[in-house]
Amino acid sequence: MDIKAVKKQLKALKAEKGKIARQFKDVESGSDEHQALVAKMQEVSTAVKDLEAEQKALLKAQNTEQETSAKAALPGQFAQPEATYNGNFSVSRIGEDGDLTQWWEFVSTHKHATVYHKKDIWQFLTSQPYTTGEVLLARDDNNKVIGGLPLIFLTTPLLGNFGVSLPFFNYGGPVTRFENVFAALLEVCENDAKKGDAKYTEIRTTAKSRFEASTKKVSMLRALPDSGATFDNEIGAKVRAQVKKAEPYRPKFKVGKQELLDDFYDVFARNMRDLGTPVNDKRFFSTLMDVLPDQTFIAVAYVNDQPVATGFLLINGSMMEIPWASTIRDANKMNMNMWLYHQILHFAIEKNMQWFDFGRSTQDAGTYRFKKQWGAEPLQHYWYNFSAEPSGDSLNPDNPKFKLAIAVWQRLPVWLTRHIGPFLSKQLP
Repeated sequence: MDIKAVKKQLKALKAEKGKIARQFKDVESGSDEHQALVAKMQEVSTAVKDLEAEQKALLKAQNTEQETSAKAALPGQFAQPEATYNGNFSVSRIGEDGDLTQWWEFVSTHKHATVYHKKDIWQFLTSQPYTTGEVLLARDDNNKVIGGLPLIFLTTPLLGNFGVSLPFFNYGGPVTRFENVFAALLEVCENDAKKGDAKYTEIRTTAKSRFEASTKKVSMLRALPDSGATFDNEIGAKVRAQVKKAEPYRPKFKVGKQELLDDFYDVFARNMRDLGTPVNDKRFFSTLMDVLPDQTFIAVAYVNDQPVATGFLLINGSMMEIPWASTIRDANKMNMNMWLYHQILHFAIEKNMQWFDFGRSTQDAGTYRFKKQWGAEPLQHYWYNFSAEPSGDSLNPDNPKFKLAIAVWQRLPVWLTRHIGPFLSKQLP
């Protein structure tokens, strides 16, 4: 029986219970008629109880089905390559000056591709200092593209020659629906590392393969409802109370484009210094907004007309990301970070986004717990590291070898970090 039929039958039985209850006033207590009504009431009540249990079970199954459906509708970059390509195929290299027409056509329609695989971002990345680009293209015997892997190589004064797919952003890596094609693309990177062509190559993706991978990083994603009111109800009283703690400071919220870049950068540069991380060049963000004019936004929270918290927002299909966010330390006591994210999430809902991506986090770190409280769920990243030496270290700032450098950086004045930070950040993927 389906849920509609159960509800209809329940309604009829409850009406019958009411009818029986009204009949008690017309019969003498203890009489045969009274006993018959008692027996009938018990029978109907048992049937109601059984149907209510069935209704509860059907609703639970329905909710489970809806949750499963929602998970199946995750953005394409989280889909796993599950099929096996049964024909012959080969992998070739195409440099940034080569003919990449087939690759651009492939990623323009492939469900696993992200905005970061598209031509505009490729040109943005290959125009950065110290970079060159290469695409590993997998094609079948009919020259049809069945997969590919974009690689950005950085030849830097600080760290030497290394490759990443993709640097500076949260997503990249191989694009294919075939497991064996995915593995073949990684195998090329592994073989190149053995030859010493690059000191280090790191493939960052959300797809699992037979190769050993680092699983320290996760994306924190939250499905978004249709309205801000529903969202506020979903996050619960505890989170709403934290957001309201910022209200006595009378914060103001702005979301816009390049006109907010200076305010964004002032907060961002100061926070990056406090974290011990070299700050990106302001031109990095300005150029990115030029490249993706319809998909990028800057959000800023102000107190007394001074910017105190900010986020750089990027639309990636049905998902809005916040790849860069910062709050000055003095504003933490105001709960300004909570207030800003609340405004940003409402903005994402107004933009009809289905998902909000809080960005990458190390599992169980402070940022991970912050994002978790908003209802975000972790989705695993797999970073495949290939090095000429088996003990090759990650280039990520989490690497312990950067600990001393971070400590020194945190003690520098902000004005100095803004001058030398961009030189260093261009070399850190």
